[in-house]
Amino acid sequence: MSNPIEEQRLIIDQLYHIVKGSCPSAATSAKCKFEYDHGYEDGSFSVGQIFYYTEDGNSVSAALDRTLRTSVKDLVPELHAKMKAHTGGDWDAFTLFINEDGTVTTKFEYPDQKPRR
Repeated sequence: MSNPIEEQRLIIDQLYHIVKGSCPSAATSAKCKFEYDHGYEDGSFSVGQIFYYTEDGNSVSAALDRTLRTSVKDLVPELHAKMKAHTGGDWDAFTLFINEDGTVTTKFEYPDQKPRR
């Protein structure tokens, strides 16, 4: 029997390698927000990403490596499906942080946590 937490960790690990591989060697930290819009009536979805890394104390906005990012459009919906099946959580974005000490953290955003306009 598969472990849902381990399955989720493996997907996050793949996303980590995409973000890490998109950073220049001198980068000291990075963050990438992955947005998952799956509310279309026709069942379609979109995946977006907003990527920053820190180099020489400056935050630099960049694009994920073109070759590495090709699997993002599959990994993000897969992670969402596994997490929703495991916890019932229906997030629409999450940010992956690569901290200066090399640790990786994630922060998930749920539609009901967003401020109302």
